Amino acid sequence: PHSIYSMRLAKKGELLTHHKDKAILTLMNVNNVMETDFIVVRQDMDLGELVKIISESRRNIFPVVDHSGVLLGIVSLDDIRNIMFRPELYHRFKVSRFMNSVPARLHNTLSMEEVMKVFDDKNAWNLPVVDEKGRYLGFVSKSKIFSSYRQLLVQLSEE
Repeated sequence: PHSIYSMRLAKKGELLTHHKDKAILTLMNVNNVMETDFIVVRQDMDLGELVKIISESRRNIFPVVDHSGVLLGIVSLDDIRNIMFRPELYHRFKVSRFMNSVPARLHNTLSMEEVMKVFDDKNAWNLPVVDEKGRYLGFVSKSKIFSSYRQLLVQLSEE
């Protein structure tokens, strides 16, 4: 007997009952685990603008985008921690100086199985999500995936 969720997948031929992890992953998608409350910064902002943004954010990673929203890289709090309390440097440096490339970009069309493979291959805990044009959409974290996975597992086991 199939649950409502697995019946839908079984009809589409996507149910992998021989492997529970894969079956649960097929019920998940990138858009449902993506977090979008990161504050976007531009590479031409100065350090002072970045420090102000950091002071208003609960995040420690900041996506850097161009004028079209295309992801260029990220700045992490750790990258500027040693100079962020030196106001005399605020107009001297641009965000581009502290920007790092990301280990990988997740496309919002990837299956969760593909997403997990990228996380494993890159040994990452947070990865940015982009659309087909490379525009930044949000971040996915392994911990958010695991949390959603556990919630789904509980829901399915209660049926």
